[in-house]
Amino acid sequence: MLYANQGVRMGLLTFTRGEAGLTNGVCQPDELGDVREKELKDACHVLGIKDLTLWNYPDGGLKFVEELEILPRIEKFIRNFSPDVVVTYGEDGVTGHPDHIAVGGWVTTAFHRQVRKYPGVAPKRLYHRISPLKRRTLYNRSDLVYRNDYTTIVDGRNFPHARLTAHECHRSQKQATDYTQPKTFEAGLVDYYVRQYPEWRGGPIEADLFGDSHHSDETKLP
Repeated sequence: MLYANQGVRMGLLTFTRGEAGLTNGVCQPDELGDVREKELKDACHVLGIKDLTLWNYPDGGLKFVEELEILPRIEKFIRNFSPDVVVTYGEDGVTGHPDHIAVGGWVTTAFHRQVRKYPGVAPKRLYHRISPLKRRTLYNRSDLVYRNDYTTIVDGRNFPHARLTAHECHRSQKQATDYTQPKTFEAGLVDYYVRQYPEWRGGPIEADLFGDSHHSDETKLP
């Protein structure tokens, strides 16, 4: 929402339709893929993401997909969309989910291959989304991997209801984090990242994904 209001074009690529998950009582199991696709489109509308690409690989089965097949497809997607910035999962997948870990690894590899092949027109920056160590007690979730090596913090608190409204679109997914709690709600509006490319060499923490601004004191951010 923050970047949509700045006129930034954003694209979201998902690899599965989430059909292997729990329904949370909103549909029959064989309807879940269609329901989750609709939920995702609704959430993208809320957040101002106008370009959604949804592939149909098996939910929970990405570990069986061959790199020789998937990497060229990801590279083609990157070339066609031509982003300045790519954001994906880190090697821990944030939650340790094997699909998330697979996607993060593939996208990271595809990104670096594009940089080598097309140095003049390849994306300029790569970020991994993480959960900061300072939120371990607040979230109290054992499935999250908490890290303290963040390089970039994007503060979206000027759009307080965007994340909550987007979460509410996903009715088939029981939320693991209670964003109705004030401190958790505020924390959910501030995202932490590790900049993978260009290589981070220290310095003040970035305040945006384009590297144009920095935080003078990030310790006060939730």
